[in-house]
Amino acid sequence: MRPKIPFDKRVWPGVLLLGALILLERVWPVPFGLPALGFLLFAHLAFFRDPRRDPPAAQGLLAPADGTVLGVDEVFEDRFLRGPAVRIRIFLSIFDVHVTRSPLAGIVKYQHYVKGKFLNALRKEAFDHNESNWVGIENHARRVLVRQMTGAIARRIYSDVTIGQVAGRGEKIGMICYGSGVEIFIPAKMFRADIKVKQHVAAGITVLGQWNDEA
Repeated sequence: MRPKIPFDKRVWPGVLLLGALILLERVWPVPFGLPALGFLLFAHLAFFRDPRRDPPAAQGLLAPADGTVLGVDEVFEDRFLRGPAVRIRIFLSIFDVHVTRSPLAGIVKYQHYVKGKFLNALRKEAFDHNESNWVGIENHARRVLVRQMTGAIARRIYSDVTIGQVAGRGEKIGMICYGSGVEIFIPAKMFRADIKVKQHVAAGITVLGQWNDEA
């Protein structure tokens, strides 16, 4: 079911807090208080945007997050795929939508939360050390591993799926609060990446590449 409003439900605690502070400021005014609180409220709503996304009819693997592609390379992935994998790194700025979406239709087969640091997601070492949530999704022979990662500002990762749950193509699977990063790993022998470094992608809309298998 589509959300009735274009915001994630977790937006409300912050809205209520900032709204209360705005009302309080009207009673005990502080210089520049109202403009600053108004800006914070606007920024908070922007961070929790959850716009409707309709996946394209075009075949291929979809982007799991909005943001700028920082890297496309090949690595050995030993958590879920257990083999050579194409790794695509995406940086989410504070202006990007922070909803994470399933790149393909499938069943959640793996999930693991790892404590870590809160380095700036633009730094290369952030992808090695920052706090993360890993979600593995499988559809017959096709498998992907999505990593939600915190950043210098992001301090909380939300996962909206559990092991055994069916995820639709482009369906929301979680959210990261504020600036952060997302990685996706795909079996190298089954996938051809079509996106480039510095390209901006949209979760559930941008096609990252094509499968080479016959599934």
